[in-house]
Amino acid sequence: MRKRSYFIWFLFFPLILSCSANKKPAEIVVKQREVSPPPPFVLGAGDEIRLNVWRYDNLNARILVDPSGNISLPLAGEIRVSGLTVSQLREEITIRLSKYYVDPKVDVVLVKPGSRNVYVLGEVTSPGAFVLARRISALEAITMAEGFTNEANQEAVLLVRAKEGQAEVVALNLDIQEMSEEGLPIQNVYLRNRDVIYVTPLKIVDAERFMQRVSRIIAPILDIQRSALMWSTFYDILIGKDVPTGVVY
Repeated sequence: MRKRSYFIWFLFFPLILSCSANKKPAEIVVKQREVSPPPPFVLGAGDEIRLNVWRYDNLNARILVDPSGNISLPLAGEIRVSGLTVSQLREEITIRLSKYYVDPKVDVVLVKPGSRNVYVLGEVTSPGAFVLARRISALEAITMAEGFTNEANQEAVLLVRAKEGQAEVVALNLDIQEMSEEGLPIQNVYLRNRDVIYVTPLKIVDAERFMQRVSRIIAPILDIQRSALMWSTFYDILIGKDVPTGVVY
């Protein structure tokens, strides 16, 4: 009986070795939200747009968004522009003019931006651009983006600001519950035009690759060279290295 057992083991031993050799170590995969393209510019008071309607030259005009965030057009009437993107405004004008013209071809172009925008990106529910119509804090901006997702790292929220052609990065701890429990002041700041709030995820598979993708998005928003975005501070934050936080502007 023992000899038969040895014989069976001898037959299957090469197969076991083969399976073990071909088996790769388990790969740890962290699900991570794809970095979205830059959000479109949001119109606001002070922006100047150009309206062109094909074959209806009487409707073509350059229009300034009034202090209340509205414009007034022949036939289309008064339109609330503040908070809309250019494409959304084009669609709204097209719908209104369709009551009077068959399939109107409407084109809207931002001629001169006069409003101010801030951008909230990363692990928030509704990332995008928001009109900076008043003095708002980083926490208020995140609220406008409908708050953090479950994957948000609230202890390392990035404030990215253009300064002398470079991107200046500051890490903010906006974890209200943690700061309250420890009796510490919340490290919050007030935003300026074109500031970017980027909420990083709790887990990142490849910090360097993630940083490069985010850099490609933020560079055109801040209107700086992409190479200027390879900040050591940003990388240190992503890899979990302790960095100074809470610089107030």
